[in-house]
Amino acid sequence: MGLGDILRLAAQRTPRKLAIIADDRQLTYAEFDRQANRFAHFLAGTGVVKGDRVACVLFNGPEYAVVHFGNARAGSILVHISPAYAAPEIARIVERTRPRVLVVDETVRDKVAGLAEHTLVVGSRKNACAFERSISKQPDKAPDIDIDPAAPVAMTFTGGTTGEPKGAVVSHAARYVSAWTTAHEHRVAGNDVTGVVTPMYHAIGLMIWYQATVLAGCTSVIFRKWAAAEFIEGVERHGISSVLLVPVQVRDLLKAPAADLRRLRSLRNVGAGGAVTSPGLIADFGRALPHCDYTDHYGQSETGPLTILKPWEVSEHPDSIGRPAVGVDLRIVDEAGEPVPPGTVGEIAARGPFLMEGYFENEEETSRYFRKGDGWGWSGDLAFADDDGFITLAGRSKEMIVSGALNIYPRELEIAIESHPEVEECAVFGVPDDRWGETPIACVVRNGEVSPADLLDHCAARLARYKRPREIVFVDDIPKTPSGKVQKPLLRGAYLEGQ
Repeated sequence: MGLGDILRLAAQRTPRKLAIIADDRQLTYAEFDRQANRFAHFLAGTGVVKGDRVACVLFNGPEYAVVHFGNARAGSILVHISPAYAAPEIARIVERTRPRVLVVDETVRDKVAGLAEHTLVVGSRKNACAFERSISKQPDKAPDIDIDPAAPVAMTFTGGTTGEPKGAVVSHAARYVSAWTTAHEHRVAGNDVTGVVTPMYHAIGLMIWYQATVLAGCTSVIFRKWAAAEFIEGVERHGISSVLLVPVQVRDLLKAPAADLRRLRSLRNVGAGGAVTSPGLIADFGRALPHCDYTDHYGQSETGPLTILKPWEVSEHPDSIGRPAVGVDLRIVDEAGEPVPPGTVGEIAARGPFLMEGYFENEEETSRYFRKGDGWGWSGDLAFADDDGFITLAGRSKEMIVSGALNIYPRELEIAIESHPEVEECAVFGVPDDRWGETPIACVVRNGEVSPADLLDHCAARLARYKRPREIVFVDDIPKTPSGKVQKPLLRGAYLEGQ
């Protein structure tokens, strides 16, 4: 199966069913399928052949969905670029990936002027839309292009929390498997009305969640950008029953002035991913929306979903990211690649058809990811498992703090600090120390009158002396990527600069 078959099969089953709702626009599955075919023919008409790159700089919308599936049917590789990037950042990615066609939102067209041979502009209905004009006269039937499921289909950028983003290239088969896993583990059903609110340029928004909703044949309400009040209105108006959020969106939802629980009565299933959800946030969600399940999900752009913490497992395993998702071959290994016993910290490694092909034109990083050459991908995430297989993250391997020759795992400190009732969230990182080599610092967003001394006492009751943070720094906000991952290098840099 190719990625384009996900939409083809849904359109065959329910051609007249509403597939997309976006503001005042609606598409049935048959219309959606035809538009994807038209875009594929447009690409072929511009000279795009299998293996060529096509890039998009778009906000969420029907056009993104059409470009995604149409690209798959053309056999090209879709390069997903955030419209929030500055012009130089977009230019660097375009220069690296050399796309034949660029599809951009009208609000960012000035950022991409002159970067590609063919540029299509997606605009509002009030303005002329080059995208709609360009595909409207193309054939409705699928192009006669043989697609190898093992061929690459998309490139998303990852690693932005630690340095220059890397382009993770994934195949048709890999993302077909990820869509199936997500639909199964998050219990997405054809009678769901799903919300699409996480950015579609990120793997979790498009190639994890949205593809799963199409695979299941759902009606999807696509929101251009995230705003808690608009989402609440959309839930009430369209009867949204299922959605995937990143933790920061969950927090926004619970804090929204418009969060009258009666307006969310149709919502029965919330999935979370993209970043670690704190136990306190899951507990707050359960109290606020007791009628709604919360399924936590851990994965990467390179892999798709890896672990699932199911709603009925949260109370006994509040700090865990769950157990391996169905069909995922996962283990926690030492530096030699050998599995470690329960309770021992190691690196998460995974193997299966969902893994990426590699990083675009970056053999060094690709070799590091597949470092043993045996099919196992090394995630860079440190974790340990209990005797029942429930996994708890300890932090990124690059974030591990070595203090006096002892290893300190930031996530362990964050869990301890976030267990305080007056802490909203926390990020821990290491800084140089003349005596110990490194020492931990904790940046904390508080929701009460707790003091640094209170939190240090809280840590003293829960952590060995060498693990305790040297300093508690209160901040108004913790910087994150669009998928919700904490940008610790920014925090660390600001701290060292005395800001």
